[in-house]
Amino acid sequence: SHYTHIATQLIVENKFTLDQAAITYAKHGIALNEANISVFKAKYTHNLIRPVSYIRNVMGYSTWNTVIGTPAHPEYPSAHATVGAASSTVLENIFGKNYSFTDRTHENIHGARSYNNLKEYASEAAWSRVLAGIHYKPSADVALVQGEKVGDLVNKMKFR
Repeated sequence: SHYTHIATQLIVENKFTLDQAAITYAKHGIALNEANISVFKAKYTHNLIRPVSYIRNVMGYSTWNTVIGTPAHPEYPSAHATVGAASSTVLENIFGKNYSFTDRTHENIHGARSYNNLKEYASEAAWSRVLAGIHYKPSADVALVQGEKVGDLVNKMKFR
């Protein structure tokens, strides 16, 4: 997962001890898993049609297509945004609200991406799904809030 790679990068850059790294991975992993559970519960509760289906079947643009492949599950809310916000919320609790970093995950393919804070990468990931045509903006916006709530719940857990 891209988000786990970011966590690993930050752990290495900050020279975490084994116990610091273990707690970070535990919190981060729990947040990612709980975010996935909560988002798919919401998707199948609301069962909203994807933009590609709406544009083709309701608006009549039968050849319109998305930039990336459309997942075969309901649209609302955005899973990528929910998981990204849960990730950034947990990492923000560990590294601080104003922690800036450069994501080098796909540096050899797309170049490095720099962020002023951890929330920026979750917001960018959410918006990328709207630009790609697989989500509506409100689905990304609500998903960021949902993911932050998941992250906040994980941050309340005692790990020591």
